[in-house]
Amino acid sequence: MKMKLTFLLLASVFFVSCGMPTIFNLSTSEYSLQSIDNSDTDKVEGNLAMQLNAGPNFDLLEDSSVEGPSLMFFYTFGGELATSYDLTSSIGTIQSEFKRTFIKNTYEGIPVSNPNELLSITKNTDKIFLYGVNNSAGTNFNASGQYVLYSQNLPSKTANLAALDSFSLTKTDLVTPANTYTLDLSRTKASTSPAFISNATAPLNKLYAFDGQPFTSSRSAVQNKIDDPNNHEYNYVGDNPSNIQIHLFAAFFIAGPFSNYFWSDLLYLGAIPITLQ
Repeated sequence: MKMKLTFLLLASVFFVSCGMPTIFNLSTSEYSLQSIDNSDTDKVEGNLAMQLNAGPNFDLLEDSSVEGPSLMFFYTFGGELATSYDLTSSIGTIQSEFKRTFIKNTYEGIPVSNPNELLSITKNTDKIFLYGVNNSAGTNFNASGQYVLYSQNLPSKTANLAALDSFSLTKTDLVTPANTYTLDLSRTKASTSPAFISNATAPLNKLYAFDGQPFTSSRSAVQNKIDDPNNHEYNYVGDNPSNIQIHLFAAFFIAGPFSNYFWSDLLYLGAIPITLQ
């Protein structure tokens, strides 16, 4: 099942007296998430909507030093659906671990510093790791500093101005090297600000694995990674698999002239099946 994602983001900033921390926080009532089936098995889709009201919170987000809202994508691999290595029952555990590791609480959110093995959970006796996507140079998309999608040119001070940006991630096979693929990021620029800018590798905004290499659909290459004690991408796909799933996630991040970092919850976009050759 594929997902279409809708975020509704309303800015909410709490100010404390001079000398005390200024905390930026969004309650669960200030943004919402809806998922809609997508019939294209090679694609997940998303839709990010943000609404800002004129006032102190709007002014704070409009500050030129604000980074975000910035959208990041994450992935992990699982075995074929309806098998003993089906990962779907552990999606909620991955989301909870992301919250414990990076969101922590309103005051202690931390940036992602490296896309390699961001966190892990244990299922049965296997450790399952979450990774961030990267570009072909392997220069690390992370927060803060670099993002897959980041906002630019926040809207002028008009109350209730909404912004919309739609995106999709599509598995796209490469000619060279053989049996490899990327996740191609497509987006539709909103007619209203803020626009979202892509840092993904041109052309076609291609996203790669955490190490800057294309994803592999080679059966032997996947097995080599399974056998490599230093690689944990394929820890939960079984031995010598013929079909696996890439599970995709998204979260947005905001940093600025306030005392904390803000992360949304980790949101599950869906899984794309990979037939190994």
